[in-house]
Amino acid sequence: MRRTTARISVLTAGAGVLACGTAAAVAVATEGGGPGGRSTAVSAVAGRTVLASSPADLQKKIDAARPGDTVLLRDGSYRLDTPVRIAGRAGTKQARITVGAQHTGKAVLTGTAGITLSRSPYVTLSGFVFHTRQAPAVPADSPGVRLTRNTFRLAEPATKNNWVSVEADDVRIDRNTFTHKRSQGVYLQINGPGKTMAQRTRVSGNLFSDHGYTGSNGGECIRLGYGDKGAVPAHAVIEGNLLDRANGDAEGISVKSSNNVIRHNTIRGSKGWIVLRFSNDSQVYGNDLFGTSGIRFYGRGHDIHTNYVEGGVTVGGGTSDPNAYWPAAHVRFTHNTVLGQVRSDHSGGGKAHDLTFADNVVRTAKAPAVSLSVLTSSFTGNLFFAPATGAPGVPASGYRFADPRLKPSGGLQHLVKGSPAVDAAKNPFPGDGTDTDGQPAAGRADIGADELSTARVTRTPLTTADVGPSAN
Repeated sequence: MRRTTARISVLTAGAGVLACGTAAAVAVATEGGGPGGRSTAVSAVAGRTVLASSPADLQKKIDAARPGDTVLLRDGSYRLDTPVRIAGRAGTKQARITVGAQHTGKAVLTGTAGITLSRSPYVTLSGFVFHTRQAPAVPADSPGVRLTRNTFRLAEPATKNNWVSVEADDVRIDRNTFTHKRSQGVYLQINGPGKTMAQRTRVSGNLFSDHGYTGSNGGECIRLGYGDKGAVPAHAVIEGNLLDRANGDAEGISVKSSNNVIRHNTIRGSKGWIVLRFSNDSQVYGNDLFGTSGIRFYGRGHDIHTNYVEGGVTVGGGTSDPNAYWPAAHVRFTHNTVLGQVRSDHSGGGKAHDLTFADNVVRTAKAPAVSLSVLTSSFTGNLFFAPATGAPGVPASGYRFADPRLKPSGGLQHLVKGSPAVDAAKNPFPGDGTDTDGQPAAGRADIGADELSTARVTRTPLTTADVGPSAN
C-alpha cells in the first residue's frame, strides 16, 4: 500500500481524541483499494478539535466549524426530536470538516429527528449509532461528503422508507453497518437531481445485514439509480461490501444506471442477487456469492468475470418495451465459476445477442447446467457438469462436459490437481490478470474463476470482521 506524510486532524476510531488545536506530521495510509483500504486521513490540513456535550452544544460547535476542524460528541445516548443541522459548513478536499463521535459506536442517537446536511461540501460524518427515525441524506449541494464508521439501525416507520440517500457527486460511504430493516425501502439509494445521476460514488467496506422486508419488491440493500436513469452514466464503485441475509428483495445490489463497477463484494445467506437491471457498460468481477445468490444481467456492453457464484446466473432477454427490460447484448461473461444453473430469461419475448461466453466452469446438481436462447453469440472453452449431458442453446464446440473436480478450501470450491480445467482456458484472466483469490496464472490460465496455484492468496470471501465500523 502506498504511504504518504501529511498534516492531519485525527478522527477517533475508538482509541481517543487529539487534543484541541493539536496537529501532527504522521504517516497515514491513502484511500487504497480493497474493502475500503486501511486508515484514511480525515483532513490534510489540521484545524481545531473540540468536544460537544449535548445536541445543542454540538449544533453550536458545528455552526462555528471552519475547514479542517473536527467536532466530536461525547460518549452517551442523546435524543434528537429536532435535527442537528450541518448547513452552510463548507470544507475543502484538503481541509474537511469532520463531525463525529468521541469514540466510534459510543454516541447513540435516538428520537424522531437526526442529522441533516445542506450546502456543506467535504464534510465527514463518522462514528455515530443512529437509532433515530431518519438517516442522513446527502443532497446535490453537498459534494464530497463522507459517511464512515456509523451504525444505522433506525426506528423506522412501518410505511415505505429509504435510509441513506445520495444525490451529490464524489460521495464516499465506507465501513458502516446497515442492519435490521423491516419496512419497504432500501438501505442505500444512490440517485441524482432531475435526469442526472450522482457521479463517482464509492461504497466500500460496509456491512448490509438482516434486511427482512417480506414484500415482493422494493427491499434492496443498494439501489444504484432508478429505471428511468438506466442509460445515464454514474461511474460508481461498489466494492468490498458484505451482504448478509439480504432478504428484502430478489435484488441485493440493483444497478439502474450505467458505467459502474461492482467488485470484490460477498453475499451470504441471501435471496438478493447482483442485478444489472437497467444498465449499460458496467463491470462485475471478483464477487463471492453463496447460498442462493447469483447474477442477473440485462443491457449492453458489460464485462462480467472471475466471479464465484453458488446460486445461479440469468441472462436477460428483454422485451420490446424500453421501460421494462433491455436485452443483454455485447456482454462478455468469462472466467466465472458457477455452482448452479445458467439460464435465459426470455419471458418478455426478447433474446440476448452477441454475447461472449468463454472459459466458465458451470457445475450443477440439476440438469441442464446451461440452457440459453440467444442470438449470434460466441461460446469457447467452457467446462460444464451436471447429472445429464447437454447444454441447450450452446454449440457442442463451445464446451466440454466433465467433472471440474472442485474441493472446498478457504471458503470456496477450488480446483484440485488433475482437474480438466487446469491449463485449459482459451483466454487469460481478464482485468488485472488474477483469479478470484488474487493469484496470477502460471502460464496458461485455468478455466473458471480459480487458478490452481501456490502463489500467495490476496483476496478471500469477506466476513463481518472485514467490514463495518471496526474494520481496518
